[in-house]
Amino acid sequence: MNKPIISIEAPTNFDFQECLWFLDRNFDDCMHKVDADQVIKVFEIEGRQLLISVAFYEGNLQIEVLVGDLEESDVKKIKQFISDWFDLEKDMESFYRLVKKDERLAYMVTAYSGLRLIGIPNLFEAICWAIIGQQINLTFAYKLKRRLVEKYGTYMSFNDVNYYVFPSCDVLASLCADDLKEMQFSRSKAEYLIIIAKAFANGEMSKDNLLALPDLNARQKALNNIKGIGVWTANYALMKSLKEHSCVPYGDAGLLNSLLNHNIITDKKQHIEIQTFFKDYSGWESYLVFYLWRSLANKE
Repeated sequence: MNKPIISIEAPTNFDFQECLWFLDRNFDDCMHKVDADQVIKVFEIEGRQLLISVAFYEGNLQIEVLVGDLEESDVKKIKQFISDWFDLEKDMESFYRLVKKDERLAYMVTAYSGLRLIGIPNLFEAICWAIIGQQINLTFAYKLKRRLVEKYGTYMSFNDVNYYVFPSCDVLASLCADDLKEMQFSRSKAEYLIIIAKAFANGEMSKDNLLALPDLNARQKALNNIKGIGVWTANYALMKSLKEHSCVPYGDAGLLNSLLNHNIITDKKQHIEIQTFFKDYSGWESYLVFYLWRSLANKE
């Protein structure tokens, strides 16, 4: 079929520019490219790859296939991918009502209005990214990810620009730790990435496996059973890939700094106070974390 513009009506409380800004933030993310009006990313579907652009016009997200053969059956899957990526199905009204009740956070409703919990639909990628980013600053984390993706991932080209796909679990499972150490990964991170890749490659772990489990607690335990995936990594991956909205990545450095900045805690070791604070946002904990992260960076 021809390559028409695929249109998705945007929900209320959605701001595409706010989402675009978060996707960029002046970090060198090799998994997509953002300009003033659109984001371009490779979408994988049943072993095929499509390079798509997502823009916004007159209340609609508009998706165009730039490279690849679009089949009629792809349209529904692309729409679901975009909806998942931008969390379009979530009604934000009750979250904003909760935030408005706290004078320390009420400004967020206006300042970050329409920001959605931008996801990482690929669970394997989400877990790997969480491992990569541990205990280093974001700038260096993005450099490590680019080295990994450019060496072991695949890409599609458009207008002389390469758009990358995260390496498959099979590819990373075939590596040894020294392969990753050459790219400045620590030995422990290298070993964890390979262990996790093997768990996905042999079917021990998958997104479908997690979705089949009865509740959040069961999913957290399943992830924690894999060496290298601790509580923080599990919660991060669940909130970003499965859109589990009750996850809090306790101990996250950025989250702790934001809680300090908003006078919610006075010491990073106030674990009970942090847990008590999040109880007021039951069902919205992940969104609150995301907005607190957002507060750490200002638009220039």
